[in-house]
Amino acid sequence: MRRADDRAVLLCGDLGRETCGVGASEAAALEAVDPRPTTVDPRRIGASVRAVVRARRAGRPVVVAYPTRSTVSSLRATATLALAAVAGRGRLRWHLHEYTIFGERRALLDLLLVIGGGRVVLSTESEADALRRSRGGRVARRVDVRVLPPANGTSLRAAEGPPAEPPVVGLFGTARADKGLEVAVAALRALHDAATGGAVRVETVGEGWDEAPWPADVAALPLAHHGRVPTPDLAPLLSRWSLAIAPFAAGATDGRMSLRTPLTCGVPTLTTLDHPADLTLRPPHLLLDPATAGARALATGPAERAAGAACVARFEADAVRRLADALWSPA
Repeated sequence: MRRADDRAVLLCGDLGRETCGVGASEAAALEAVDPRPTTVDPRRIGASVRAVVRARRAGRPVVVAYPTRSTVSSLRATATLALAAVAGRGRLRWHLHEYTIFGERRALLDLLLVIGGGRVVLSTESEADALRRSRGGRVARRVDVRVLPPANGTSLRAAEGPPAEPPVVGLFGTARADKGLEVAVAALRALHDAATGGAVRVETVGEGWDEAPWPADVAALPLAHHGRVPTPDLAPLLSRWSLAIAPFAAGATDGRMSLRTPLTCGVPTLTTLDHPADLTLRPPHLLLDPATAGARALATGPAERAAGAACVARFEADAVRRLADALWSPA
């Protein structure tokens, strides 16, 4: 029987926490990994370095999942990553859920990658291209760059039952600056026009939507802001929606769980697309035209919703298998 100190190692803060998308996603990615790796919070410097050294001696993989909510601004976690890069040089696997978002701090991340080397798994082609260009290509020459969709930490099964009447259009996720509110407004107006009797309700799940600057005609619609909803309660709520809207100022990508989660429930979902290569999830209920999204959503029956949910379930299972191979296989 393999001893605990012989196992692979995962350095990841917030593992499994719903409030951290990276931590929740990383926990989902471990579903296909057996035996389960030893997991250490990078803010525990001594425990992290000891685990990395033991894994190296045993020839086991060491994976760094970055960034998580508790580690992205932590000096202690940054020191741990620097020591891990030295101790695990050439054998690390870096799972970077974001790269370009680091801005000026990317210089430090680039330094860690150059020191540590190994394999880097990114979520989209655009993020990988940015890494390949960084420092005149010097960073990419030190690492093996791969592109794989992250696991969806809020992946659900569609709840049974028809959508609500009158129709409900919903927005899922956090209302941040990178969300394109104008896309949501156009879709709400189109769905209102397409709905029988001109009636439509609006629901939001996630933080900040109650403070969004809705135009007067949209604000006049029945609006229900649910705030953060625990994962076990999401499927029954989202499955009532006739249409979900996942607006992004820079277009949708495979890393956007606020797009993937309602699709998982079979809900026709409207989004925007700026970089086609960044979104490989293309189920039949993915909608890209705000002008027709309302009518198409209302015409999507139970069989089509079930088929769409099954398509997404296959995608999610494949994402977990591919991540397990890229991050945790011995080779």
